[in-house]
Amino acid sequence: MQIKGDYTISAPRERVWEFFTTPELLQQCIPGCEELKPLDDDSFEATIKVGVAMIKGVYKGSVKIENKQPPSAYRLGVQGNSKIGFVNGACDFTLEEAGENQTAVNLTGELTVGGRLARVGQRVMGGASRMMIGKFFDEVERLAQSESGI
Repeated sequence: MQIKGDYTISAPRERVWEFFTTPELLQQCIPGCEELKPLDDDSFEATIKVGVAMIKGVYKGSVKIENKQPPSAYRLGVQGNSKIGFVNGACDFTLEEAGENQTAVNLTGELTVGGRLARVGQRVMGGASRMMIGKFFDEVERLAQSESGI
């Protein structure tokens, strides 16, 4: 499944970069993320609770930040398994200044799911992934504004 989107966040690019690469901040922004434990500087062990349609599960796996070009680009790889299936994927993020205290974020990637989760269909999975990505960016926006006093 292809993942893509364009988002604008009301915060400077360096601050948005911090949210995307700091484990404590990243964990707060990922929907359903119960744990994001650093393994090394750019690899993390993750536990994420996800529900799509009537299928819900807790995924345990890894998150890895690669190809870092601070503060403008990086790749985020994910791998997770649960009793109901698996999720594997990678997404490329680019961050550009879009005006005073504005950051434009573009993401493109690919996600593969298997098991019962894959049976819900491409349309439902696409909608669920867009919803989770939207929630992630909404939380980055909310936290960035609350910390800067905007």
